[in-house]
Amino acid sequence: MIIAAAVGCWRRRRLTWAFLFLLSSLLTCWMETMGDWGQHLVYSPSFAHYSWDWLPYHTVTEPYFMPFAYAIYWTIHAWAILTLAQWLVNRRGWSLLTAVIVWSVPVTFLWDISAETLSAYFGWWTYNPGFGPVIAFERGRQPLLWPVTLMLFWPNVVAYLAGKPVNRGLNRIELMFRLDRWTRPRTPQSAPVAVIVTTKPGGTAMLETPIQAPITTTDDGLNYDVVGISRWKFELARFGAWTAVFQLSFFILLVVPLVFLRLVTGHNSIYVP
Repeated sequence: MIIAAAVGCWRRRRLTWAFLFLLSSLLTCWMETMGDWGQHLVYSPSFAHYSWDWLPYHTVTEPYFMPFAYAIYWTIHAWAILTLAQWLVNRRGWSLLTAVIVWSVPVTFLWDISAETLSAYFGWWTYNPGFGPVIAFERGRQPLLWPVTLMLFWPNVVAYLAGKPVNRGLNRIELMFRLDRWTRPRTPQSAPVAVIVTTKPGGTAMLETPIQAPITTTDDGLNYDVVGISRWKFELARFGAWTAVFQLSFFILLVVPLVFLRLVTGHNSIYVP
């Protein structure tokens, strides 16, 4: 998926929705260890792993696949929720926000519980002791309410802010950072022009009035042009805006509640000091 997204960027000469969502999700993975500490989640030591010992709250180990898992897990969730939301928008005439809220509960619960329960069953990771009711397998434990209830917020918030994968304009993240001040809407005047050339008897060529092509987008799939700044700087600004929103929202909506609950309740784990 990451390679395919990178190829898409090369073909369109810009950072695509898929690439930005994959990379922005991947870059939040360094906070996973704090969240794991907060919810008593421990990975199997048989995985090749690393540790963030410099953080005040961290679990014992983090597998090397974690950054890539972050990229794929959150991007697939966002694609699913936005695709289903757009179906409701088209069918019911609802706003995208309303449709995302409606789908957030069933999609998030099914996606998270199915992935995590399978992982606990195979012993890839376990919650010990975990909060609330749990399913206990021979090799792992999976809570049914926490943190899956918390998951209803962050992945759906960033999916809504990122907007539809096929969006041709700036999304809410980019508008939040006022990147629209470096863009202007595409008009027929900025599109390619069709020219008609006719030949008179005797072989003399005559250039007739150009006909404006009735399109507003070009091969990059956008409905705006970048002005007042070089394109690579504009794309870098987009990447910075996405990264800032993902990092800050992940920390506030996921890490803080997870760590706070463990500190307040005083829950202990034989695996997580």
